[in-house]
Amino acid sequence: MKSLKYFPVFFFTILSFSALAQSKVVEDTLIVKGICGMCKERIEEAAYGKGVKLVSWDKATDQLSLTYRSDKTTITEIEERILKAGHSTGNREAPQNAYDKLPDCCRYNELEKH
Repeated sequence: MKSLKYFPVFFFTILSFSALAQSKVVEDTLIVKGICGMCKERIEEAAYGKGVKLVSWDKATDQLSLTYRSDKTTITEIEERILKAGHSTGNREAPQNAYDKLPDCCRYNELEKH
């Protein structure tokens, strides 16, 4: 009977830890410049990393939708990986040397979406 006395405390402790873990999942968006299917693959691959659960880049709107764990990564870290892959975001320009490594068909500063 003594062990049943502590069951409610144990139960609510487990629930509170579960709620805390769930609150660390964040949904966010970034604007990422790109123009084609190859860009989509590169952007999504660059965005994936530790803690990132879901990414989807929309070519028509340049919007990257993200779901990630804020205790494992930050939006800034994700943005850094995208910049290193050669794609500028709504906040920052990709380094010129990274942009120069993009295939000719992915030069979003020079070409139209296709």
